[in-house]
Amino acid sequence: MTQDSLPVGRKAESSGNPAAYPADAPTPLHPTRPTHAMITWLLVGTGYALIAGSLRRLTAPAELATLLPGAALVWYAMRPATPHFPAPDHIDGKGALPWAAVAVVFGIWELYAAVRGSTPAHPTLSILMGPLIDPPFARAAGYALWLAVGVWVVRR
Repeated sequence: MTQDSLPVGRKAESSGNPAAYPADAPTPLHPTRPTHAMITWLLVGTGYALIAGSLRRLTAPAELATLLPGAALVWYAMRPATPHFPAPDHIDGKGALPWAAVAVVFGIWELYAAVRGSTPAHPTLSILMGPLIDPPFARAAGYALWLAVGVWVVRR
């Protein structure tokens, strides 16, 4: 597949050929200038991540710092006015099967480790990630990434 076969890029935009974009294809995304709302939400998200990252791991305040923005994202996703990309007509089994397998294996691993008491031989993911997210700055980066992925998923 070459770039000429894809309906994106400078060549497709300037060609003026209506066949360059199939009727059911979404229009390509164009870069936009940051708006005041975008900058405000970026600053709010950064402040949230820095505050939440300063909290000790596995405590009630850290749980609230995860629960409250998560609930706000769920509320935002459920609003009728929230713009979403259209859902696909069907999901191809070949593409979904590997992700389903990974999710099932991960779920079995976590359940098994939780039942066994998270021993060093069979640790949970939170135990494995502990040394990586111990510094507050690393936790803040994790919170920022979690929030950004949550917003992206809600918009999908």
